[in-house]
Amino acid sequence: MARPKVHTEELRDRLLDEAVRVVSEHGLAALSVRDVARVAGTSTTAVYSLLGNKEGLARGVLTRSFESFATAQESVATGDDTSDLVGLGTAYVGWALDNPRLYEIMFGEALAGIAPTAETEAAAARAIAPLRDGVTAAMESGLFRRADVDTVVASLWAQVHGTAMLLLSGHFPAGADPVAAAKAVIDGWRTDPVHADPGAGTSTGNRDANATGTLRGH
Repeated sequence: MARPKVHTEELRDRLLDEAVRVVSEHGLAALSVRDVARVAGTSTTAVYSLLGNKEGLARGVLTRSFESFATAQESVATGDDTSDLVGLGTAYVGWALDNPRLYEIMFGEALAGIAPTAETEAAAARAIAPLRDGVTAAMESGLFRRADVDTVVASLWAQVHGTAMLLLSGHFPAGADPVAAAKAVIDGWRTDPVHADPGAGTSTGNRDANATGTLRGH
């Protein structure tokens, strides 16, 4: 009779749950194979068997971080309206402010010594897919002028990433409006930038004001 499998996927999930908790609360430097195994009710042997080593454990946290971020992005409905792109940007910055230490390793894995794998690259690609889809839809509808999709994505991504980093570091100007800053970059890609703000004073304007309040409230 075959012996029951001890190192299961359920145990792997428990180990990663604890590792994510440690990193989100204390940072990657606090991650310890021994401590994670103890809290998960197992041995270090299980960590090495299921995740390889400490780097594998950290890589699991990185993948989980991208997946959580992607879920937040995917919860925002996207179409060919720039307000949808503003919504993605708000969700992006909001997630970063809610999960600063996880966000830190998402864009600092090289400094943290986490080598990329097919799994982490797939998770990272999923995380940015909603923005790419939104940009593509805006071009196909004629709302955005035709351009290289990667260039437009990089432009919008750099804007929200910079906003997130400035807010996290406390250097975002106190009187500045993060949503208005994002919309200025979005409007720069419009086919007709002269009429870039048709929603002012409407529900779109109210939605932007709410988004600004949400980000400032973090």
